[in-house]
Amino acid sequence: MDSDDDLFGDLDPDSWMWLPGVDYAAGWREARDAAEGLNVALAACGVERQQLRAVADTDAAGQGWVRLVGVPAGWQRFGRVLRAIVEDARRYEVS
Repeated sequence: MDSDDDLFGDLDPDSWMWLPGVDYAAGWREARDAAEGLNVALAACGVERQQLRAVADTDAAGQGWVRLVGVPAGWQRFGRVLRAIVEDARRYEVS
């Protein structure tokens, strides 16, 4: 990086400031429920929560978001799970 502009060029204050009158809790609760469901599914696939997990979040408008966060080993395991699902689906495709 050559300057502070490179480091902070994409920083959008609206993406991290809380605004009065925005119901962040409702969006976060919806995201939390979705994240928990995804965490259960990941665990059923053998992905350990310490390595990869879904996390609830909200944006500046109060919209719920779910982020996947994890260490490289967790992402590698998740990639293997996805590849296995794709391979399995291809076996049962109807032409």
